Amino acid sequence: MSSWFSSAPVLPFPAEPVVRVVDPVASTVATSPPLAINSLVASPDDFKWRTNVPSATEAFTFYLTLSNGTYILAQMTLRMYNSDKTKYASTLSPSMSSFKVSDDKLSVACEQMQFTYNSTTRGYTLVFDLGVDVAAVKVVLTPTDAPFKVNNGRLPFGTKDSDGFVDAAFYPRHEAKGTVSFEGSTTNVVGWGSSSHVVQCKPQVPAKWNFVNLQNEKDAIMLYEFDLPKGAKCTSIGAVIRNGRTIAVTTTNRSVHVQKQNDSKFSGYDVPTQLFIVLIGKTQDSGEDVHVEISIVQKNLLDAIDVLAQLPYLLKVFIQTFITAPYVYQWYEDVSAKVTIGKDSFTVDGKAFIECAFLLKE
Repeated sequence: MSSWFSSAPVLPFPAEPVVRVVDPVASTVATSPPLAINSLVASPDDFKWRTNVPSATEAFTFYLTLSNGTYILAQMTLRMYNSDKTKYASTLSPSMSSFKVSDDKLSVACEQMQFTYNSTTRGYTLVFDLGVDVAAVKVVLTPTDAPFKVNNGRLPFGTKDSDGFVDAAFYPRHEAKGTVSFEGSTTNVVGWGSSSHVVQCKPQVPAKWNFVNLQNEKDAIMLYEFDLPKGAKCTSIGAVIRNGRTIAVTTTNRSVHVQKQNDSKFSGYDVPTQLFIVLIGKTQDSGEDVHVEISIVQKNLLDAIDVLAQLPYLLKVFIQTFITAPYVYQWYEDVSAKVTIGKDSFTVDGKAFIECAFLLKE
């Protein structure tokens, strides 16, 4: 979700041990109002780089869960989190002359990075080359099902476009295969992942974001959610993938911050330490009821990011004019989701990347 990253050490959080408490009853959770789903199938046009939307940010983000225990987040940054707790982070700062968008606007390349679209598979090849002795990635991503969008791809912040909006399209499930190099050691890897193309017009409008990407060998669950200030509005998109196929896209969802601790030594925000997530919808093919519940006590904090501290001075002044105090928290957790489809119930167990971003002090 976020396009801001740091390689600084993570400060200890939470300060106090977290003891799980009883989650709210799902039927009592105030979920997001459903969106008018005009289209569930996204086309290649929805993934074209725009680069020219005024007052907007644009990000193409890939989230990869690999079989060797490594988690990779790729954007204009490469972040690698290894099972032995080592990690690598590098944010690219390409010159405008080196940043090249293909004629069809579906691929992009610059120094040390390439995202190349394959029109046959509708997948991508990701290449990062920071040097084999440092970090390098070459991974081919093949989607297991069609990409999707909701509300014709536009998620408004208000009643008109001038209030701001998010244009978003998602690949909820890729198969991944390739090589990863870290500190001189190269490994063949396979795995799974998801990706999103997001353009935010007036990105300073939302107060906070929640993002969850749960993946295993066959299944996946995704949540993408933002809140406007003072509880004015919550917009939430969920997806349930079963055996590689997207069986449901939901817009009646909620990520509840069940327990929170104030991170007084870093951000000053009340940061969640226990989440309860609800997704409610219908299957795409048969219209059966879909209900998902996920309970998470976050124990494995990957990063806590002070966004302004990572920006050049002039950009920092510009951002701070609109966003008073942006901070991002990221976790990687073992998660078990309870899923009910009609009369059939099952669990989806896997690794989940969780991100909570705070933009405004309320």
